[in-house]
Amino acid sequence: MKPAKIRFKGFEWEHNPETVEVVEEDNIIEHKLSRGNSYTTKNSSKCRRIFGKGMLTGYDCLEQFNKLLMLQNSSESGILTISGIKPFYAYFKKLKLLCEPSDNMVSYGFEFIEDSDRNYTVKEKMYHTVENSETLWDIAFNYQKDIGYLVSLNPEIKRLDELEDGTKVRIC
Repeated sequence: MKPAKIRFKGFEWEHNPETVEVVEEDNIIEHKLSRGNSYTTKNSSKCRRIFGKGMLTGYDCLEQFNKLLMLQNSSESGILTISGIKPFYAYFKKLKLLCEPSDNMVSYGFEFIEDSDRNYTVKEKMYHTVENSETLWDIAFNYQKDIGYLVSLNPEIKRLDELEDGTKVRIC
């Protein structure tokens, strides 16, 4: 797979990883028991694992790696965005150095595992068609939206109190 742009929990890789591999496999769940024992079960759904490697370069490459390490140490899943693939929730499972870092280069490997318990959905844009001389205030009240939010979605609307019938107002 060619290098892909990756973003996770708001962090965007400055330098695209050299390789990214997405593997779909059985979703095995480990159940912890007392005294360190555990057992596993196989879920009917599939789970994606994302593997890759790359290089961070520049005077701040160790700082970039440490940011990734902090993300990896988080126990919560987050939205993983890889160009060419629909975003999904994932855990940042592994981050490792592939060789001794230098002052301006860090070579690393990584692994993400899909969080199959959470679904990411992209909100589709929703519109309201103005009728009966409605104002933006009326629409905000009817849809239980903050007026400032509607103003930010509709910068072309100059007067909140004068909308022409038939005008499309974005709601979300």
